[in-house]
Parts: sequence; structure tokens; C-alpha cells
Amino acid sequence: MEKIVVPGEMLWEKEMRVPNTAVVDGKTYATVLGMVRDDRFIPLELVYKPKPGDNVVGIVTNVRHAGYSIELNLPYDGFISSKFTRVSFQQGDLIYGRVKFVDEVGNADITDAKRLPAGKIVDVPASKVPRIIGKKSSMLNVIRDGTGCSIFVGNNGYIWIGGKGNLPLALKTINFIVANAHKHGLTDKVAEYLNEHGGDVKVPPREEEKPPEEKSGLSEPAEETPEPAKEPETAEPSEPSEGEPVSEKEEKDAGSSEEEKQNPIMHSKSAGAAEESGEVKKKGIDIEEM
Repeated sequence: MEKIVVPGEMLWEKEMRVPNTAVVDGKTYATVLGMVRDDRFIPLELVYKPKPGDNVVGIVTNVRHAGYSIELNLPYDGFISSKFTRVSFQQGDLIYGRVKFVDEVGNADITDAKRLPAGKIVDVPASKVPRIIGKKSSMLNVIRDGTGCSIFVGNNGYIWIGGKGNLPLALKTINFIVANAHKHGLTDKVAEYLNEHGGDVKVPPREEEKPPEEKSGLSEPAEETPEPAKEPETAEPSEPSEGEPVSEKEEKDAGSSEEEKQNPIMHSKSAGAAEESGEVKKKGIDIEEM
């Protein structure tokens, strides 16, 4: 079940620690415009706050001896320390890096930065970035395959698109995702949109669309294995019931013990031979399993 909620609307009648929500009197409320899907809250509008590990796209705005100031589409600039980078940047360069540290004010230190070639920077709402990337980069790969463009997406809302490929189609596709970010099955719709506008995209089948024959075929061999038939053969001689006559068995056991006393060497050889045969069988099983 999906529905659009506005700030202040109750999401669940229980306490849920979810980003962009507030808990009052044991109930969870939305603090931003978003969409509820089962036990998930997907924000549709929010202000981006950097956190360590985020990937960002930025523009070099100032070059100093200590490092470089980076415009990140935030109230405060990011900073790349010259101590932690071997790349020399110039004012106006486009960079792609990772947030290393964020102070209490919101200033972000960036590491692992690299220079991006000449391209186009697109500004999208930060709340739409997860939909543009998709699960395991599925949506981003669809856009790359359909347009032939090299694309880097930053969590701060900046997207870099390379000059090669169908740049106009890439821009239209991103706008299409932003406008339809609240809809279910968006990856398939984007693939259809690309194919209708000159792209060639093949979306891999989902796991739920696999035919049921494969699952039933895996369970059949387990039913055909006659494992229970072996249990009574080994269990009966080892644990005889109390009502069975044991005179013959006692005689055999007594005879075997006398033979062991008379000829212990032969008995040890036979036991060793049995162990060797058992080892050969075990080795044969291991080889078949490999």
C-alpha cells in the first residue's frame, strides 16, 4: 500500500526510528513531504545534510595553499586538503569525491577526489537521488546503457554527464525520473521511455518473474532419495529390543572375543582393512561432491 503524506501527518501508531520523521506520544509523524510504502517512508522533499561516506559532485571555487574550496550545492563549501590529495586542481574544475568528515556547522571535508572531464552539471532535488541511482545502481545503469553517456551522481544533488553519447536524451530521462519518482515500477517505465526516444535498453527480469518450474525441479530429487531405508538396517543390530532372544548373539560375541584373545594380530589387520575400505568410500564421496 502506497500513499502520499504531508509534514505533520501520522505515519504509524507506533514508535519508528526512521529518518525525516518525529515521534510524539508513541506515534510516528512525517516531517517532510514523502511517500509511505508498508513500513518504509520515502521522502520526496528534503534538505540535504552531508554525512561521512556520501559521494558528491562539486566545483572548485577557490585555490589556496592549504587546499581547495568546493561548491557542493550547500550553504557551506566543502574543502579538499592538499595533504590528502596528489591531484592539483584549478578554479572551475569539476570534481567527484567522498565526504570524509562533517563538523557541527556543516562544513564537509572531501577525500578521494578526482577531476572530471568537461561535461554538464545537472541540479536535482537531493531527495530524488536514490531513485536516479536505483537499487544496486540499476536505474543508473539503465540510463547509461540507453544514452551511452558517462554519468556520476552525487548525493548532494549534482549530477555530472559527459559530453559523449546522447546528452539531450540523458537530460530528458533524468527529468522524467524526477517527475515520476513517487511511482512504483519506475525502472521499467524509464526503459520504455528510453526505447521510445531512440534508446536500446533491455531490463533484466526480476526474481519474482522466474518460472516456477525451476523451483519445483530443485525439490524433486530430494524426495526421490531413499534415505529412510538405510536407518532400520543399522539400528536393529546395534540396539536390539528387550524381547528378542539374545542367546545366539551372545554366543557370537563370546566367540569373537575368544578369537581376539587367541589371535589379536589377525583381528587388528581385519579392523585396519575395514577402516581402509571405509576411507576409500569416504574419499569417493568427497570427489563426487566436488
